[in-house]
Amino acid sequence: MNKCLFFGRLTKDPEVFTTQSGNKLVRITIAMDRKVKDEKRAQFIPCIAFNKNAELLEQYYQKGREILVEARVENATGKTKDGVEYPTFRFVVERFWFAGAKKEQQHEQTAEAPATGPEIPEDELEKELEEIFEEDPTFVPPVENGVITSENGLPF
Repeated sequence: MNKCLFFGRLTKDPEVFTTQSGNKLVRITIAMDRKVKDEKRAQFIPCIAFNKNAELLEQYYQKGREILVEARVENATGKTKDGVEYPTFRFVVERFWFAGAKKEQQHEQTAEAPATGPEIPEDELEKELEEIFEEDPTFVPPVENGVITSENGLPF
């Protein structure tokens, strides 16, 4: 079984992309708290959504909004600007639910789309994702004792 559940808040408004074949793709980052020796630490989870899920996230979500996401993890290959490939992974949103205070949820419903993959061939998707998620090889995240201390400037 390949299922991941994440509950947290969006760190910024959803980033919306349209692939060359016209499909919608949204990139979000979920901030989650975890405890390390009774100290709260933030953890940032990058996710992508396609088609109907992408449309719903774009329409109903913005920075700071709480969300519960069910995703699958996929192996992927990243590529630096110098063309060097490296193994990585991505979380693909399969379903998500509105979360938070009841006041925030007024007139909203659970957002759920069929748990199907994108409707474009895998090789075409990989090519388009490489262009959208191209990483900066010179980027060094703000890390203290192995923990990212600030989201500012993160490439996702």
